[in-house]
Amino acid sequence: MEQGLTLRCEITGPEDGRLLLDLLTSRFPYHDRELWQAAITTGLVQVNGHEACRDQRLRAGDQLSYDAVNHREPPVSNDVEIILETQDLLLVGKPAGTPVSRTGLIIQNTLVNILRRRYRQEIHLLHRLDRETSGLLLCARSKKACRDHQKNLKSIMTGKYYLAVVRGRIDLPLIEVDQALAARDGSPVRCRMWSTEHGQPSRTIFRKIAAGEDHTLLLAELLTGRKHQIRAHLAHLGHPLVGDKIYDHDGRYYLKRIAEELTGADYRELGARNHTLHAWAVRLNLGDRPPELHFSEGFSVDMEKHLANFPNWREKAEKMLQT
Repeated sequence: MEQGLTLRCEITGPEDGRLLLDLLTSRFPYHDRELWQAAITTGLVQVNGHEACRDQRLRAGDQLSYDAVNHREPPVSNDVEIILETQDLLLVGKPAGTPVSRTGLIIQNTLVNILRRRYRQEIHLLHRLDRETSGLLLCARSKKACRDHQKNLKSIMTGKYYLAVVRGRIDLPLIEVDQALAARDGSPVRCRMWSTEHGQPSRTIFRKIAAGEDHTLLLAELLTGRKHQIRAHLAHLGHPLVGDKIYDHDGRYYLKRIAEELTGADYRELGARNHTLHAWAVRLNLGDRPPELHFSEGFSVDMEKHLANFPNWREKAEKMLQT
């Protein structure tokens, strides 16, 4: 569905002095340079309420707005699992492919906005999942609840467990990865995180649930919460997630998707349309009740297909959570 939409942002300190066209092209890459130039020329871009000029230099604190006429968002699933509701909190299951908050093209149909429309409340995320990762997310139902619970999140969420289908056979029953992560200058995939001695400390425990000749099903437990932590640690081990466009195949499918749509052959090579990582279980300690495990069953179609290759996986995984 096409609609008119006005997008707004504030220019930050590091952006002070940048040319408008340069900033728009780098910060908002859903349009190329020529389209942003046309938007400026036709008066769709404003700075501090006035029509902008192509060669205008921006200052920190400037208010930038863009009238996105005929805005069309790509379709995403709004089939959100509602797992637990309290006065202050929502525990939900996010579908694979639905972003938690706004991206370049998806503004209205984010998880946060889907929940705000459903509950007519000011829903706030207490943590995040990558767009392609499905599963459990804890949200606050007001700004006050967000402030109150954010500072105590580690004592509320005392265990987070993910199902991960990875490439290759892993025979070790348990692998603990204690490997710092950071971005790498000069990497063609700028959002990728790399194992390094000088990054943020990051720890993940991987337990083997089952292994086949080509793929292994793991239960991943997060001990820290860094960007792309599970995905980057699996790539460090040489066993990237099936379907991971950034950490498998040297990121070439991620780079290709920026320029054009991926083909059916591309997805067959990847093994899944969305990477096979699902936030499956969380242990919540809400204070007024005993600590309890909660599960998400909202698997993507591809995740379900891969799980079907591992009979009795659920029984094995649940047993691991009890030890």
